[in-house]
Amino acid sequence: MILEKIVIVIGLVLAHFLNGSNLFELGPAIKPDFVFLFILFFAIKRGGLSGIWIGFLGGLLSDAGLGGEIGEGGRVYYKIGIHALSFCLVGYLVGKFARARYNENFISVSITIFLLTLVARVFTYLLFLAFFHPNQNYSFFSNSIYNAFIGPVTFFVLSWVYKIELAEETKPW
Repeated sequence: MILEKIVIVIGLVLAHFLNGSNLFELGPAIKPDFVFLFILFFAIKRGGLSGIWIGFLGGLLSDAGLGGEIGEGGRVYYKIGIHALSFCLVGYLVGKFARARYNENFISVSITIFLLTLVARVFTYLLFLAFFHPNQNYSFFSNSIYNAFIGPVTFFVLSWVYKIELAEETKPW
């Protein structure tokens, strides 16, 4: 049980390093979000609880990758918690409500990933806007389209690596 969680965390860290690399970057703001794809995969396959904890850890990794920003008076402000909150919420909601409608074919996986990435990006941008300032380099559609194209392949690879089948829904009674 604990070994399984350690392997998941190792995969999450690897996804974070893939986000930081230029290997899959197509332009200055056109790159995939492997951490978010990792969160979606486990939220769909394992449910809301996995979506919460993997989303929180993945969001903290993404926030840590942002670094700090120098504000008034030379103070450094860190944006820790913005991605953690949005990824945690999306991971839970996907795991709780989208699992029943999930279908493993290329078109439906692509559309699902496109819509969920777009929703998460808009929510994260609104959090940035509410707590900090507007980010002019934050991409919505290009990131969502790129995730939609590579998402089915990523889900296939993750299914093969983690050997996870879609878990059965448990009844609350």
